[in-house]
Amino acid sequence: MTLRLHFTADDLARTRIATHPHPTWELVLSLDALRHRHVPSRHALWRTPALERLNRTPPSRRHLAVLTELKPLHGPFPDFLTPYQDTDDFTAVLDTVLSTPARRLAIELTSPFLDRTPSAEIGRLAAGDLDAVRALRDAMSWYHDLVLAPHWSGIDRAVRNDRTVRTQDIAATGVEGLLNNLSGCFRWAPPVLHADFPHDREIQLRGRGVTFIPSYFCWGTPVPFVDPELPPVLVYPITDASVRADDPTALASLLGGTRAQVLCALRVPRSTTDLARCIHASPAAASKHATVLRQAGLICSVRRGNVVRHVVTPLGEQLLDTCHQQITNGTLFRPASGDRRWLSGA
Repeated sequence: MTLRLHFTADDLARTRIATHPHPTWELVLSLDALRHRHVPSRHALWRTPALERLNRTPPSRRHLAVLTELKPLHGPFPDFLTPYQDTDDFTAVLDTVLSTPARRLAIELTSPFLDRTPSAEIGRLAAGDLDAVRALRDAMSWYHDLVLAPHWSGIDRAVRNDRTVRTQDIAATGVEGLLNNLSGCFRWAPPVLHADFPHDREIQLRGRGVTFIPSYFCWGTPVPFVDPELPPVLVYPITDASVRADDPTALASLLGGTRAQVLCALRVPRSTTDLARCIHASPAAASKHATVLRQAGLICSVRRGNVVRHVVTPLGEQLLDTCHQQITNGTLFRPASGDRRWLSGA
């Protein structure tokens, strides 16, 4: 199944990349990371503390019932939950969500837009009931504050690093360079951008351009608005990398001060030559340090033409932020003994 975005020359000229991670896109997409058994490594690292916090909090079931009905694992979800604003200010975006006109709520919260029959609670929200609107406000605020806000600095860095790589692509080879080098789920065959998608869909941009929104919690396939008349946006997964250390000796070798310096330097995406200049080493030495860090899952390397750029992974960010460039007892993270089933009633 394929999503196809049809570009004109005007669309190419009006293509842009969002500056910040989007607060409510990340919120709704993170709900999938909680419920899927198999998720990218960066999501698994977030899910363990998130589930612990959720299971310790009394109102979790009531709030999660609202959020998970609005964002099911499969099928469409209302566009009004993710208004396009190029800001990472959660309060500002939430105010826009809560200010959605009653007529739009009635359309987006009922069949056929939702492709399912809403519960009585969501039906009250569709009718603009103030208590239901307040319940949505409380659920989104509670969830954001509990499981997203504590990790927002890492989410922000990961998204900004991806954006830096994309803007470097534009600087080097124009918008077509961006479209040629997006995540692996995309294929650019001018004038159409093809993407893996749950079903076949055509989007005619019609000179409006498109805003690409890099997302920490998006994975597998991109996500557009359901309503084709809304300004075109496409949320796409940032470049992923394995964060599992396949070779324990690679982690042990991180104890050296030079590699800690390399890890700090790669909070900004750098080529091997740039990295060598930054740490005052030869390109061969910089490449060797990058290889060890990559094997340990602390950086990822992305090739763009003849240039390889390196950037720290979320695991590397956590090491820098919480371990002060030190490895404790040879392990970076201990896997959870098992997720408590907050959806199943256990």
